[in-house]
Amino acid sequence: MPAKVPTLHEWLGGSEALSRLIERFYEKVPSDPLLAPLFASMPKEHFEHVAQFIAEVFGGPAITRRSTADTRP
Repeated sequence: MPAKVPTLHEWLGGSEALSRLIERFYEKVPSDPLLAPLFASMPKEHFEHVAQFIAEVFGGPAITRRSTADTRP
């Protein structure tokens, strides 16, 4: 039986590791002259949503899809 191929989500270390990576990116944004203006009005919680979305796309839990489906009329 062939070995299970890990998802990108698993390969990256799971949701916690991905969240730390995205959080680190957002920590550096204010000092970047190109990115700072684009992210200036983003709430601090935005990085959590981005991390959940990327985790889902990479094969992790379907948190984003479930939460947006719940808000549709």
